[in-house]
Amino acid sequence: MKPLICILAPVLLLVSCSSPLDGPDHGPYLDKGLASIIEQELQQVEALEREATTDQPGHVEELLSMRRDELDALSPVPPGADLHARLGINLEGRESERQPIDIDQAVQAAVLNNLSLQDARLTPAIQREELIQAAAVFDIVLGAGVSFGRSRTPITVVNQVSTDGKQALNVGLSRIEQFQYQVELTKQLTTGGSVTLSTSLDRQLQKNQGDLRFSPNPGVNPVFALQLDQPILRGFGQDVNLANVYIAQKLEESAMEGLRAQLISTVTTTEVAYWQLAIAWRNLAIQEWLIQAAEELLDIIDRRRAYDANIADWAQAVATVEQRRAAIIGLQQAVKEASDQLKLLMNDPDIPLSGEAVLEPVDEMVHTPIELELRESLLMAIANRPDVRQSLYEIDIADINEVVADNGRLPELDLQASVNTQGLGQTYGDGYSESFTGDFISYVVGLVFQYPLGNRAPEAAYRQSRLERSSAMISYRETLLQVILDVKTAMRSVLDNARLIPATRAARVATAESLRALEVERQTLASLTPTFLNLIFSTQAQLASARSEEFSAIVDFNIAVSEMYESMGTTLDVNQIGIQVLDENGEFDADILY
Repeated sequence: MKPLICILAPVLLLVSCSSPLDGPDHGPYLDKGLASIIEQELQQVEALEREATTDQPGHVEELLSMRRDELDALSPVPPGADLHARLGINLEGRESERQPIDIDQAVQAAVLNNLSLQDARLTPAIQREELIQAAAVFDIVLGAGVSFGRSRTPITVVNQVSTDGKQALNVGLSRIEQFQYQVELTKQLTTGGSVTLSTSLDRQLQKNQGDLRFSPNPGVNPVFALQLDQPILRGFGQDVNLANVYIAQKLEESAMEGLRAQLISTVTTTEVAYWQLAIAWRNLAIQEWLIQAAEELLDIIDRRRAYDANIADWAQAVATVEQRRAAIIGLQQAVKEASDQLKLLMNDPDIPLSGEAVLEPVDEMVHTPIELELRESLLMAIANRPDVRQSLYEIDIADINEVVADNGRLPELDLQASVNTQGLGQTYGDGYSESFTGDFISYVVGLVFQYPLGNRAPEAAYRQSRLERSSAMISYRETLLQVILDVKTAMRSVLDNARLIPATRAARVATAESLRALEVERQTLASLTPTFLNLIFSTQAQLASARSEEFSAIVDFNIAVSEMYESMGTTLDVNQIGIQVLDENGEFDADILY
């Protein structure tokens, strides 16, 4: 029994080996060389903090601070005012309906329903299944077979010649009834070899002839065997044989970064679309204010036609009103198109793109000052940008391929060993009992060697792997430069728009003061001259343009902030959005996203 235990003990390795998924730690590996590249790119960047603030009033605002509330009320779309702009007739022939929405609702709907995001969520799930397939190579494989047959075979008769004549030592016809089965367990080892534990049985029932008797008959011949095939040089080691598993892990993690990149892009694009819709609504409201202001002036001219207003004054006012009414059609269309673009990104089943309801942003047009620090922002971008992390994964994969290619340069030297024990009895019990005694043990041990003269193909594959790693390193450095460019460009945009907001606000306040002064003068004039009318109309247009530019500066600032967070890879952290991939049923928990 003891010899049998020695034979069967290695089978415990089949079930006790560690999982091939217990490989290197998740995440890209950043060695000292890569860290030095980062430091080299950032060595000229000083830790200087800047504040992008927009709250300081300018000189013009300080001079007009006593009338600031009056000037704000005189301006189109004053703070806190409702947007009562008319949207015109929709495609269904009815007045367009409004659907209020805030930026958080828009972003949440896009995160849950955006089609590009739904497609991006599939990629990590697909890579996860590929990882399972790569690891499944090391699963235990069960094999079995069974057969039954009868045969009649002529056999050369062996005669023993003696003084008494010839005596047959065997029969001339073999008639056998045979039953066979085989069961085996095979496992591919992470060291590169394979181990197979098998048992087989051959039961033969032969027909006796004359005085010749077969014993035992039937004969039951069970066999237990253990076979090991193990490469010693080429193909040896976990680093080589788990390479496909490690690469599949890196690809899955890279796919997660791809999902994160798509999520960041979707959130940023949704925020941009929201603010573009907000400015479209305000431009429409500003245009309606222009029409209303021109109509009020036209009404005054109509009342004064009887005593001091001439036909030219009246015609000029009418022309201005109609021109402004014509311009509103394009602005209404711009609002509807911006609404549809936001609907497309949201893909909300409750607000379908096919519906004619127009989204109306309810958030105030505000701007929040933020503090900026270039070096800190660059380090944060390098640590968080999905494309940087994907570049690191490409380097990791190149490292794995280089290890495999280096091992491939070695000669093939394989160890082949097998041992078996068997028995023979008339019954199944007798046969197995005899095999368990260990009295009939056979073994074979051998080595197989092979080496291509010149070894050109493996050497070329190794050089190729080193070149591919160099290419991955260059791509990583190129990605770092692109990150630096993106962050600097985004920070400049934030700072420039932060300076632009008070400038446009001061221009709007000054223009409102000009219009206020003209209105006071109009009320004291005895008659309206064409020159004065032109001045009022042009000042109204200037005020509308100044208000639109002020809103545009605020929108551009908010968009620049969103794009800066995108360039730093921190959009999800700022919006407190998590990442959730599809499970095996193709579903995900939406509660984890927020």
